[in-house]
Amino acid sequence: MSTGAAKLHRRREACMPETNSFVGGVNPSVKLFLHLLCMILLVFSRDPWTTLVLLAVPVIITLTLAKIPLKTFIVRVSPFLVLFLSTTWVLAAYGKGETVWWEWAWIRITAEGLQNGLNIGLRMMAFVCYGFLFTATTDVTKLVMSLMQQCKVSPKFAYALLAGFRFLPLFKEEYAQIKAAHRVRGVARVPGLRGKIQGVMRYTIPLLAQGIRKAERVAVALEARGFDGTLNRTFYHQMTVGRRDALYLALLVVTNLAVLLLL
Repeated sequence: MSTGAAKLHRRREACMPETNSFVGGVNPSVKLFLHLLCMILLVFSRDPWTTLVLLAVPVIITLTLAKIPLKTFIVRVSPFLVLFLSTTWVLAAYGKGETVWWEWAWIRITAEGLQNGLNIGLRMMAFVCYGFLFTATTDVTKLVMSLMQQCKVSPKFAYALLAGFRFLPLFKEEYAQIKAAHRVRGVARVPGLRGKIQGVMRYTIPLLAQGIRKAERVAVALEARGFDGTLNRTFYHQMTVGRRDALYLALLVVTNLAVLLLL
């Protein structure tokens, strides 16, 4: 295996969801509903310390029950720290409050503003952690199957969603191939705005053509297999709700409610 192929293989493995863990075995629809419910419960937290404890819930579950490495978690979540810091700073420096801690020019940091900024920033980070926990432990195919079987989503919308998710990495590979082909053929990039516009056109048109070809192939394949978009159909993969889903529901609901009631 060449060096480029090995790097691509490792990159694909890093992006694959961890489905062999306890959280990975939970029904995707149940997991999605529970994570949304936990996000709604976070709205009722008015204290930064309470929000911080609620933030620790998805972090601990990610590192233990989901078996996500600490390095992977930090790499995926760290970009959102910039948004957390900016949100906290803006609300602390420009928010309303009576207890002034520091004031200079138009900047006026108050205790109430800082508390509100930390609360909203930590709440946002909790949303990010729940979203990462879901995406890192959920297979897209199982999610679509669960939406059709448990949530009764129309197959024509569910399969369209699945095809869209499947096309994203393919477009990324196609873009890399087109870029490498241009580099091999010595296509020079014109500097400035004109060069950027030409680059967009060189990449967009071939990607659009490849996308149309792939969409036609998927449509022909579905039509050949008798797909009509109705719910009156059988499934090869049967998604069920069992004991693991009940345990995960009890874990999240009891933990979040206990934190909100006790703190």
